[in-house]
Amino acid sequence: MVNVYNFILDASAFEKGLGNIKRWCAHTDNKVKLNLYIPTYTLKELEFLKFKKKSFMAREALKFIDSLTSKHGKDVELIIELSDILDIITWQDVIESANGVPKDIDTLMKIPRRLKNLLKSCVYKSHMEEGNAHWILLTENQQIRDLAFICNINWCSVVMADTIISKELDAKIFKESEKFNEEMLKNGEKQSSTDGKEVIRTEFDKTVYASRGSGVLWAP
Repeated sequence: MVNVYNFILDASAFEKGLGNIKRWCAHTDNKVKLNLYIPTYTLKELEFLKFKKKSFMAREALKFIDSLTSKHGKDVELIIELSDILDIITWQDVIESANGVPKDIDTLMKIPRRLKNLLKSCVYKSHMEEGNAHWILLTENQQIRDLAFICNINWCSVVMADTIISKELDAKIFKESEKFNEEMLKNGEKQSSTDGKEVIRTEFDKTVYASRGSGVLWAP
């Protein structure tokens, strides 16, 4: 049985995890199926970083996206967002995906248009698109992670995804076959915090990040 991984990729995932993403796509070997959704935001952000910031990684990411667009492999499907999606999905759809907490709604209203467009894309794939696919936002940007949390969009880091996919691609190390999306949803159970607000907890933070003691941040 081939497991399917559905990722929405933002620009930071490509900038900080391009090597990982390339490796996944190059070594699927009929073991996994990757569906990679590229929002309009991601393409525009990478173009900005390439031309305005002279980012080498952004340039390489765009070249990689172009190379995938010209290929039609059965194990990797690249989905470039249609231009009219952002017109179909309204900002009200994004607001309705949030928990209704006034502070969170206020945060959403203050973000720049480019991030609003990214949230539109994520809300569409996560909550509105027909079908049973579970989509995960792959991001290394803390602000985007916080916004995804507000809008009930499942997200993970490149490290989190690589931990699961790498094990599955290497049959000598990882023999079990479990769906990543189901594991994310299982670990992402909602709990109530002290202020009554629902938060999502996962087990990944216990395995990916080492615990640190309390102390004072050093400054020169």
